[in-house]
Amino acid sequence: MVIHAGGPQEELAFAFDCQGDELIGILHKGDESCRLGVLTIVAGGPQYRAGVGRGLVHIGRSLASRGIPVMRFDHRGVGDSEGDVKRFSAMVEDIEAAIAQFMTRAPHIRGVILWGGCEAATSALINAPRLPAVMGVVAGNPFVSTPTAAAKVARKHYLSRLVQLAFWKKLLSGGYSAGEYATAALRRLRSKGPSANSGASGAKADDGNNGNHDFLDDLLLALQNFNGQILFLRGDRFLRSDEFDLLVNSSAEWRSAYRKSGYQQVDIKDGDQVFSTIASRERMIDVASDWIFSAFPVWDPSRDTVS
Repeated sequence: MVIHAGGPQEELAFAFDCQGDELIGILHKGDESCRLGVLTIVAGGPQYRAGVGRGLVHIGRSLASRGIPVMRFDHRGVGDSEGDVKRFSAMVEDIEAAIAQFMTRAPHIRGVILWGGCEAATSALINAPRLPAVMGVVAGNPFVSTPTAAAKVARKHYLSRLVQLAFWKKLLSGGYSAGEYATAALRRLRSKGPSANSGASGAKADDGNNGNHDFLDDLLLALQNFNGQILFLRGDRFLRSDEFDLLVNSSAEWRSAYRKSGYQQVDIKDGDQVFSTIASRERMIDVASDWIFSAFPVWDPSRDTVS
């Protein structure tokens, strides 16, 4: 972990335009000798500012304390920003406008890393090749869920529980309702999802914005075409991480794209979907910041730095 010496953190709130809608951003200034900034993307639709939103505040302040400028922003339809909410596959204009604002307010940065979790991670991955300023992506538990993948993971989970001593102890001690658990398990075990002929992933995944368009096609193409670096962060307690494993091992094409030079995966111990525990959150931030400092030329060599 690198800690860059500097004064008290400065945070600046401001508004900026995105196709006629006013968006709200917050800049964590970091150190002016840092040539790289991190733009965080909030996951989910309209929501209050606890939970995931508060986690991004902590990420912003933690990275800024290490010298890295961070900009958080509410994309259209979310938080305090105007406009209609956009699905994660249709956010390129929002991200582009935020990057332009970021580089205007922090003119010393020469490139940007996108940081997102769940569908915000998927949005960052899909849009990164379309945005010349993006040098890298931190993708926490990317959303790749399809009905078939969800059914496969659920079946695997329930079957694995049957051979775990802890499960039987909890069941026999009344920790579960045996009838309800059995009903749920049988429903999952019998579920086959859509036809196996419906695509390499086993299903056409609808992101709610483009009809039956499969956003996984866009994701595969983006991974193949992106020339930057990617850090995939996976919570080892997040069941849907297995869906991601199924996807990237579903074909030679996916395996090749995921194992491309410059792409790295780190599993975070005890991490859930949003790394909600203090230990997993701090581990996640440490891993990501170390990756940033090792993978990119962060500091301006003409300035004095302490690390």
